[in-house]
Amino acid sequence: MTNEKILTKLESFDPELCGQLKRALKQQRITLSLIPTTNAASPFAAFLKGSTLGDEIIDHHKTHHRSSLERLAVARAKELYGAEHAIVRTGSLAIASRVVMLALLKKGDKVLSFNLRKSEHCTGDLQYDFVKFGVEPDTLELNFAKVQALAHKHRPDMIIYSPVNYPRNIDYAQLRRIADEVGAYLWIDMGQNSGLVAAGKIASPVPYADVATFAASDALHGPQNGIILCKDKIAELLDRTVIETGHSSLKKNVLASLALVFKEADCMEYQDYAQQVLDNARGLENGLLGAGCKLLCSPTENHLVLVQLPDGSNGEEVADKLKEAGLLVKAETLMTSDDNISYPILRLSSLDSATRFLQAEEMEAVGRILGQFLNSPQDEAAMQTVSKFIKKLVEDLPLFAEDWLPEMEAFDDGDAEMAMRAMIHWNI
Repeated sequence: MTNEKILTKLESFDPELCGQLKRALKQQRITLSLIPTTNAASPFAAFLKGSTLGDEIIDHHKTHHRSSLERLAVARAKELYGAEHAIVRTGSLAIASRVVMLALLKKGDKVLSFNLRKSEHCTGDLQYDFVKFGVEPDTLELNFAKVQALAHKHRPDMIIYSPVNYPRNIDYAQLRRIADEVGAYLWIDMGQNSGLVAAGKIASPVPYADVATFAASDALHGPQNGIILCKDKIAELLDRTVIETGHSSLKKNVLASLALVFKEADCMEYQDYAQQVLDNARGLENGLLGAGCKLLCSPTENHLVLVQLPDGSNGEEVADKLKEAGLLVKAETLMTSDDNISYPILRLSSLDSATRFLQAEEMEAVGRILGQFLNSPQDEAAMQTVSKFIKKLVEDLPLFAEDWLPEMEAFDDGDAEMAMRAMIHWNI
C-alpha cells in the first residue's frame, strides 16, 4: 500500500489523529527550530523504523547473545567512534544514564559533575552525593586547577562532564588526569556534539573516557535510543546491568535504523553536514552580535550559541512568543562555579538549520531578527516581524535536505524515484 493510500484510509478511519499529523507537518514546514534536541530524522532511518522489520521483536536474556542486526549496529558504532565496546540496547539517553550509574556507582557514592548534570536522573534507589563544578563567573571558562582541587577535596567515585550548556571545546586529557589522580571513573556525555565528533570536526572524548554516552537522535538523525560507549574493562559490568534492568528486548526495525545512521555518519555527505552545522552556528552568533545582543562563552566552537536575555525578560515567555512566531528556542539558566551567580539565556543550536540546508548567511539573518526581537518590546508587532521572516525563509525548504543523503544509484522506475524524493523532501 502506498503512503498516499495509507494516509487516505487513515483519514477516513481516524480523522482526529490524521488531523494532528497534518497539523504537525504543516507546522514543521513553517517553523525553524533552534532547539538542540529538535531535528529531523534521516529519511532512510525513518523508513527502516517504520518498515516490516518492526513486526519482529528480539528477546535477549543473556549478555553474550546478539542478533546479526545488533552486531552490525554495535560494530558500526565502535568503528565510527573508535570505541572498545558499544551498547545500543537502551531506549533513550535517560535510560542509558541510569544504566551507567547503576553499573558503576553504589548508593551514597560521591559524584563530581559539571553543572550537576545527570543528577536529574537520580530517583528511587539512585541516590548519590553530587558536587558541582562549573565555568568561572568572570571568564565563563573551566578552570582545571579548581576542578582538580575539588576532586582532591571530595575524592569522587565518578566525574561527569556533559556540555549541554557550553559551546566551547575542552581538553579531555586534563579531566582524564584528574580522574586518575583520585581514582574516579570519567563519564563524558557528548550530547548533541556526537555528530561533530563522529565527523571529526571536534575532538573526541572517547579515548579519554571510561564511559561516553549520547542519543542516536538529534545530531545523528536516528531513533531515540541511548548509546553507551565504554572501555573493555567495564564492558561486562555494563552489559550485565542492561540485562538486569530489563532492557533485553529489541525491535529489528530500531536496530536497523541505528546501524543505518552510524553508516550515514561515516560518509562524506555527513562531514559536509557537520561543517554546515559549525558554519551556521557562527553565522547565528554573528547575527546576534550585530543586533546588539550579549553572547556568553563566545565564540562558539560547536553547534551551540548562548545569548543572554535582556534584563527583565522572562525566558519562558520569550520562548512561548517566539514559538508562536515560528521560531523554536530553549530558555535555560547558565550556571557557574559560584552558586550565587547565574545567567538567564536562550540555548540555541544550528543542527536543524543545517539539516534543512540553510546557509551561514541566512543564519546570520536569523540571528539579527532574533536579536532585534529580544531588544524590542517583544509585542505583537515584533512577533509578526519574526513570523513573516521565518515563514518566508523556510516554508519551501525540505525538513531533511536531500543533499545530506549518501550518493545513491539512479532509479530505474520513474514513479518510484518521484515517490522516494517526495518522502525525502517532507520526511514522510
